[in-house]
Amino acid sequence: MLDKQYSAELEALEVYLRSVLNPMPHAALERFWESMFYSLLSDGKRFRPVLSLLTAKAFGKPYETVLPLAAAVELIHTYSLIHDDLPLMDNDDMRRGRPTNHKVYGDAMALLAGDGLLTAAFSVLTQSSSPHAITAVHLLSEAAGPRGMVGGQVLDIETKAPAVEMLDEIHRRKTGALIQVAVEASAVLCGATPEQQQAVADYGGNLGFAFQLADDLQDYKPDAPEKISYVTCLGATETRKRLTQVSEEAIESLFIFPDSADGLRHMVTMNLERV
Repeated sequence: MLDKQYSAELEALEVYLRSVLNPMPHAALERFWESMFYSLLSDGKRFRPVLSLLTAKAFGKPYETVLPLAAAVELIHTYSLIHDDLPLMDNDDMRRGRPTNHKVYGDAMALLAGDGLLTAAFSVLTQSSSPHAITAVHLLSEAAGPRGMVGGQVLDIETKAPAVEMLDEIHRRKTGALIQVAVEASAVLCGATPEQQQAVADYGGNLGFAFQLADDLQDYKPDAPEKISYVTCLGATETRKRLTQVSEEAIESLFIFPDSADGLRHMVTMNLERV
């Protein structure tokens, strides 16, 4: 999804991700380590961690200021995908163009690989040198936990025929929370004022919503049965209208920032262009 414009961000992130789980502590853990890296270094979008780096750029800070957060966000996102793919959840065979983790390493190892990535994420984030690191840890734990992504997953499983209002609640937590924290916690690490933090949080919340709307439009197949989505609830035309509206609101949220935030603005446009 990300184009060549973000090659510098992707390269910085890739180098850092390869370092965060090294060295392996014991030879007997080789297969476990391999399982974690199998999913972490797969051909993912890197949408969320790149948002963290672009937020640092908006504040005129070097990427090193937020790389621990960017990596932590990607570790958590990857763990969630491993667990989502397991037979007791979505039971998917393929992820990012190759067999899912449990298809290669077995259900138990995939479960543990996800656990390992989740807990390592917070260890990585504590390596931040920012005086605001503890606030970032709090924001990330809230976004990833029962009030955020995990709670959204529970609502998705437990709600059999959600109305639009419940879909909003599910995806605000399940998809939007991690996208919002990728930028909000990054702003905190950069020393944002309360006004700047709120602006970035509003941007992230709207972009998270736009991301889900674009996903639903991309995934919709009129002739194939599928789970409830915005398109099945609202129709493609209304879903596109909402996508345009929240995308505009995301960009408007950044009005207090100069041209240094153009990377964040472009991410909204790029998400729109997916559909």
